Amino acid sequence: MVYHGVLAPHARWRPRAVAYEEPGLPLGTPVADSPAPAVPQLQGQAPAPPRHWAWADLMRRAFDVDVLACPRCGGRMRLIATIEDPRVIRRILAHLGLPPEGPTACPARPPPPGRSADLFSDMPA
Repeated sequence: MVYHGVLAPHARWRPRAVAYEEPGLPLGTPVADSPAPAVPQLQGQAPAPPRHWAWADLMRRAFDVDVLACPRCGGRMRLIATIEDPRVIRRILAHLGLPPEGPTACPARPPPPGRSADLFSDMPA
């Protein structure tokens, strides 16, 4: 996976956009610039929190939508299973009368005329 823009590895604003920072460092300090620990972690210490986010937390953070809120009563829903087998997914969609394939993607639009030079003016060549 290749990241561009603010999520690129050497982007100037990446520390402001990425929330993965080590505890105890001031906000905006990239993890790569932090000093290496002098002593390895001892067995008696609590493990560091995981570096992954649950998909529901990512949806809430990115789109400000709580996907686990029940639309009827407002209570919390639980994820009880995920279906990843394409054959099972096609059977469920066929049973519900839905098309098994998603809509076709439209071609990308070109940039507005005359403004293409301004789109990435802050990026080095």
